[in-house]
Amino acid sequence: MNILYIAAAIITIIGLKFLSPFLIYLILSIFLTILIYPLVAFFEKRGMPLLVGYIFAAFLVILVFVVMFAVINSSLKEFLQNASFYQDKFVSLIIQINEYLKDFGIKIDNTYLSNIDFIPVIKAFLSKAGNLIKSFLIVFIGVSFMIFESKNFSKKLSLITESEETFELFFKNTQKYFIIKTFTSALTGISVALMLLYFKIPYAWLFGIMAFVFNFIPVVGSIVAAIPGILIAFITYDLKVVVYVTIGYVIINNIISNVIEPKLMGDGLDLSPAVVFFSLLLWGWVFGIVGTFLAVPLTMTLKLAFMSYERTKWIGILLSK
Repeated sequence: MNILYIAAAIITIIGLKFLSPFLIYLILSIFLTILIYPLVAFFEKRGMPLLVGYIFAAFLVILVFVVMFAVINSSLKEFLQNASFYQDKFVSLIIQINEYLKDFGIKIDNTYLSNIDFIPVIKAFLSKAGNLIKSFLIVFIGVSFMIFESKNFSKKLSLITESEETFELFFKNTQKYFIIKTFTSALTGISVALMLLYFKIPYAWLFGIMAFVFNFIPVVGSIVAAIPGILIAFITYDLKVVVYVTIGYVIINNIISNVIEPKLMGDGLDLSPAVVFFSLLLWGWVFGIVGTFLAVPLTMTLKLAFMSYERTKWIGILLSK
C-alpha cells in the first residue's frame, strides 16, 4: 500500500510539472482571491454592492502594482544609462580584491567575474515586461470570476472535502498567512528603503521593492534580496558603508522575520522548518519562481488535506512541527 502511495505521489508531481504553465495562473488566482476577498467583504459590510466593493478593492491592488512597476521600470532604465560606470567599478573592485587575496597566498581566476555584463540581463527583464503585464491581466480576470462566485465556490469545496470545517480552516490559515506576510514584507521593504536612503545608496526604493517581493520566499528570500543593495554599496562607497548596510539588512530581517512575524503568525501554520525548506525546493521545481513564493501556502494546503482523512493523517503529522 505504501508503494502505491509513493507511485501516486510521483505521478501527481510529474503531472503538476507538466500542467504548470496553466496551473500557475489558476493557483495565483486562487491565492490572490483569498488575499483580496477580506477587502471586498469590508466594503460589502458597509452597504456597498459586491461589484462596487470589488472595483474599489481592485483599484487599490492595481494602484500598488502600477506604482511598484513604475519604480522598477524607471530605476532599471536609469541603471542602464549608468551601466558602464557600475560595470567599470565592479571590474576594478574584483581586481582589487584579487590583489588583496594574493597577499595571503590565495589566487582566484577573475576572468569570468570581470566579464560579467549586467546590461543584457536588465534588457531581457524589460523586454519581458509586456509578458508580465499579460500574465497579470489573466490572473486578475481569474480573480474577478472567483470573487463573484466565492459563495457558491466555498459550498462546492465544502462538499468535496466532506467537511466544512476543513475548508474554513484552509481559508482562514491561508488568508492569515497572506495578510500577515504582506504586512511584514511591506514593513521589510519600507525599512530597507529608508535604511538605504539614510546611507545614500542609489536605487533605494528599487531595493526596497525587491526586499518586499523576495520576503515572500521562505528561508533564502531575504538573503537574495540583500545582495544587490550590498553590492551597489560596495561599488559606490567604501568598506565602512558596506558594513553598516550589511548590518542594517541583518537587523531589519531578523527583527521582522524572527520576532514580529512569528508573534503575528502564532501556531496557525504549524509547519516544520525542514518541511518549509524542502517544500521550497519541490514547488520551485514544479512551478518555477512562482512555486518558491507559494511554497508555504501550497504545503499548508497539502497538510490540511492529509489531516482530513484517517489514512493520510500520519503524513499531515509528519509535516507539522
